[in-house]
Amino acid sequence: MKEYLLGRLPEADEEQIELRLLSDPEFGEEFDTVVDEITDEYLQNELPNDERERVRKYFLSSTERQNKLEFATELLKRAESERGKKVTRPGLLGQIAAFWRQPSFAPVAVFAAAVIVAGLVIFQVWSTRSTNYLALNLQISTADRAEGAAPERVKLPPNTGLRVTLKIPENARGANNYVARLAGGSGLKIEQQTRETVTAIIPAESLNPGTYAIQLSKVKPDNSTERIPGSYYFAVE
Repeated sequence: MKEYLLGRLPEADEEQIELRLLSDPEFGEEFDTVVDEITDEYLQNELPNDERERVRKYFLSSTERQNKLEFATELLKRAESERGKKVTRPGLLGQIAAFWRQPSFAPVAVFAAAVIVAGLVIFQVWSTRSTNYLALNLQISTADRAEGAAPERVKLPPNTGLRVTLKIPENARGANNYVARLAGGSGLKIEQQTRETVTAIIPAESLNPGTYAIQLSKVKPDNSTERIPGSYYFAVE
């Protein structure tokens, strides 16, 4: 059959093949397959020089085969262009998404999604609870803890911090900014500041049962701090 397509058969044999093409569908399918093979070999430069010349002279004498060759050439160019592009491996999330998109994992994916949603809800509830704060108003005391009045006592629910409002002494008011810190501990986040009060946040993880003192300092124009005499005392039960 390939010999026929390349013009190597006697005229009588060519006529037999052409008649068979008209009467035998299976032979016609085989013929089309050989046509495709020759087209591919020609495009990939896999034919000897003499056969390439025969392809141009005999095989491509058919307009239909010329169109097939043009179409195959365009497909090859596109394939080479695609191979030339940078291949980016999907990230972890992309690989996970592709894995769960497989049909056999659909039920598992639904169950996993339900578990994830439930976990997010639980986490949200836990997070909300952990950001609860109990309000506490404190006055400054210039006496030490042994001699002064009893500190304000608070009983904190689990995962609850303190929102402490500190009244600024009259002789220390007027500063643009203040700094609050637990005695012997770290600085506190200032949530709100007015002329008369400073409100600071103490997270739950910083509060164990015991007595605490908050020290307040005012920030001077040169950004240095000046400690306000006295402390704000409270006790956690």
